Amino acid sequence: MNRAALRKAIVDASIAIGTEHGESGLTMRGIASRLGVSATALYQHFESKAAILREIRIYCSQLLQAEVLETCRATENPRERLEQMGCRYVDFARRHPWLYSVLTESKQLEWSELTSDESAEILRPLTTVRAWMKEGVAKNCWEQSVDPEMGSIRLWAALHGLCSLIFRGRISENHPVMPITNQDQFVHNFVKSVVDALN
Repeated sequence: MNRAALRKAIVDASIAIGTEHGESGLTMRGIASRLGVSATALYQHFESKAAILREIRIYCSQLLQAEVLETCRATENPRERLEQMGCRYVDFARRHPWLYSVLTESKQLEWSELTSDESAEILRPLTTVRAWMKEGVAKNCWEQSVDPEMGSIRLWAALHGLCSLIFRGRISENHPVMPITNQDQFVHNFVKSVVDALN
C-alpha cells in the first residue's frame, strides 16, 4: 500500500471506528489494529488522534458539500434552494451522526495550523450559502437590507440547533409534553419558517 492509499485507509478506518464506538473509542492503537499495521506506521502519517480528527473534519465538510449543497444547486430560485438545502442538511446529520458531531461539536480547530486550502474546504458549505443569499438579494427573493453574512450564520445556527434537539430526543413522537408524530414534516415546516424569517 503506497503512502496516499495508507493515509486514506487510516481516515476510512477511523471513521468506521468512530461511527461504531464514538470519539472515546477511537484510539491510535485501535486504528492500527483495524488496519493490521503498527502504530508506528500511523504516526508516519498523522502525529496524533487530533490530527486524524482534523482530517475527518475536512472530509465531512466535503461530504456535506457534495451530498447536500451540490444536490440543490440546480434549483433556480435561491429561496427554494435554501429550503431544500436546510431539509437535506438535517437529513445528512441524521444519516451521519458521528461525522456530523466531529464537524460541529468537536474541540475548536487551531485555524492557524490549517493551510488556506484546508480552511476553504471546511468553510465552503457556509460560503456557498452566503453566495446563495447574495444571489437571492439580487433576484429580490429577500429585501435589499438583508445581510447575507449574518443571514447565512442565522440559518446555520438554526439548523444546527434543530439537529441537536433531534439527537437529544426533543423532536420525537415520544416526547412527553410536545410529541412530534411526523419528524420529516416538522423539519420541512421549521426550515421554511427560518428561511421566510430571513427577510
